Amino acid sequence: MKKTLSELDAPKSSRRQFDTVSKRVIQQDPEDWVRFTLGIPEAKVIKILNTEQPTVRGHRADSFIYVDILGQKAVMHFEFQTRDSTLTPMPYRVVGYAGRGIETFQIPVYSHVIYLHPDAGRNDPGEYVQDMPGHEITIKYKVIRLCELEGQDILDAKLKGLIPFAPLMKPPEAMDSDEWMRECIRVADTLPMDEPDKPDYLASLAILGGLILDYQTIRGIISEETMHESSVIQHFTEQGIEQGIEQGERKGVLESLLDVLESQFEHSEVQTLKPTLEGIEELKDLRQLLREALKVTSLDEFRRILASNGS
Repeated sequence: MKKTLSELDAPKSSRRQFDTVSKRVIQQDPEDWVRFTLGIPEAKVIKILNTEQPTVRGHRADSFIYVDILGQKAVMHFEFQTRDSTLTPMPYRVVGYAGRGIETFQIPVYSHVIYLHPDAGRNDPGEYVQDMPGHEITIKYKVIRLCELEGQDILDAKLKGLIPFAPLMKPPEAMDSDEWMRECIRVADTLPMDEPDKPDYLASLAILGGLILDYQTIRGIISEETMHESSVIQHFTEQGIEQGIEQGERKGVLESLLDVLESQFEHSEVQTLKPTLEGIEELKDLRQLLREALKVTSLDEFRRILASNGS
């Protein structure tokens, strides 16, 4: 049986949910994002590129898009962040993505980090700088905090690829968040698209809006029937069931990992890593860290492994 938005538990929604929806939206209408971020209306999307980067640990960037910018071929890289990158600062992550992108595609790479939550990205410098004589490296990237964008401009321009993100943008003055959500949904509902695609489009907007709005409010704006028809909602519902089954095993692996670390190193120091380890959602990642914990000779070595996993 399909579940609707009213049956999704927003507090339990993972960051991956927002990242997955963001990636889905941008890849369905990439040209809007390419032209908006570059400020070049003539830029054209050639194709979406495989984002499985060639690294030992298989890091995955959100979106690489092959584009034509006034006759020059390039790659647009979009990295969505729900919150700030904690253990690995964002400049280090972007330099890795951009460097591997340049190596792989051998054309210019334009990197962008898009922060979804209003509190995220405040201190992102938008560049990586290594200022060593004879070994200088500078890689700059564009930081986009959605809360700083004028949402009404996006609605007025009918930018289909950006409108699902509009609830996270700045509303018109004197318009509260509920009214703004209603306006975003109203405009989204008027966009030309195949009728079967509309439930998924509105569901994506609702899920992203749930990052800052109460789902009860959203349920009062978007009809249950529309959500019932959405394959996006169905996907996350089924994923939630699978995660529930997996949760018991995940807890056991996490407890074993902490036990192994505390058997070798100071309890107080291991406890400083606990919040980061608890935030790792993939069971396979925790299993790999457990295997690493059995081999390391120092906690610093384990911290480096944890950082290399992007945690």
